[in-house]
Amino acid sequence: MFAAVNRRYERYDNAMIIELAPGIKFVRAQSAGFPYCHSILIDSEIRAVIDTGAGDKAFAPVEPERVDLVINTHYHRDHTAGNHLFPKARVLVHPLEYPPLVDEEARRYYAGLHRIDRISEINPMVIKRTRSDKIIPPRIFKVDGFLTDGDTIDFGHIQATVLHLPGHTPGHIGFYFEREGIVCGADIDLIPSGPWYGDYLSNLDDFEASIHRIIELKPRIYCCAHRKPLRDNIQEKLLQYLNTIGDTEDKVAEHLSHPLSLDELVGRNIIYKKYDYPYNAFWERNMIEKHLERMVKKERVVQVNETRYQLA
Repeated sequence: MFAAVNRRYERYDNAMIIELAPGIKFVRAQSAGFPYCHSILIDSEIRAVIDTGAGDKAFAPVEPERVDLVINTHYHRDHTAGNHLFPKARVLVHPLEYPPLVDEEARRYYAGLHRIDRISEINPMVIKRTRSDKIIPPRIFKVDGFLTDGDTIDFGHIQATVLHLPGHTPGHIGFYFEREGIVCGADIDLIPSGPWYGDYLSNLDDFEASIHRIIELKPRIYCCAHRKPLRDNIQEKLLQYLNTIGDTEDKVAEHLSHPLSLDELVGRNIIYKKYDYPYNAFWERNMIEKHLERMVKKERVVQVNETRYQLA
């Protein structure tokens, strides 16, 4: 979802729909910012769309009324915003993504918005505009069924295996088209700034394991939500993407030669170069917090009092 914010997108001059293999098509997002993402069209006996954030203009050639199935890789708005464009489609998700799709309080909990009022006023940029939550308005989605890891989806002459790839969100999923050698990794998106784990329920260790899982599949073509399809040096690019998590941890460590609190670390451009979007500082706080917790477990960092951390 929020990989879109303050990140550089690939832009293309070619067609909006790119055929990856017979019946498997990449639908380019009509815009390079939130709430848009690239989508996948399965044009087989069962017509399906994986993620609906490409935009109504991008989906016009797809003939949305003829789509039988919508699959949301996770609950984030840029992957679900166009669900309403497919009135006849059943909607499938991983069970762990069901709560934030059908219940607003669950969405706020997954994202961590229930914690905003607990953030120290020492760093007001964190809460300056997030209290109203107008940027991501409430919206409830219908869900008709569930997909879990290892499930095989038979679209007709095309089959895909469901990959549970948690970390970005708990129930984040991707798809492996084994015969075609294609992996769709959704928000394991290979954006140069690295993985996004700014939700309350995002998980660093899970994210790393999910990236390793894709690397082990050795895809011939790799598709994700915010970059064009990749055909060259895929494993190398996945490893570079993975390594940015460790690089971020090193950046956190650079600031901890003397005790600092979590709030004092936010705003030092450890993750975001700019704070021109109302949620950036909030997300950065969530991400730095995950690094601190992991660094304490690794005994790289010690908690010197109730709020402050320092290098061990």
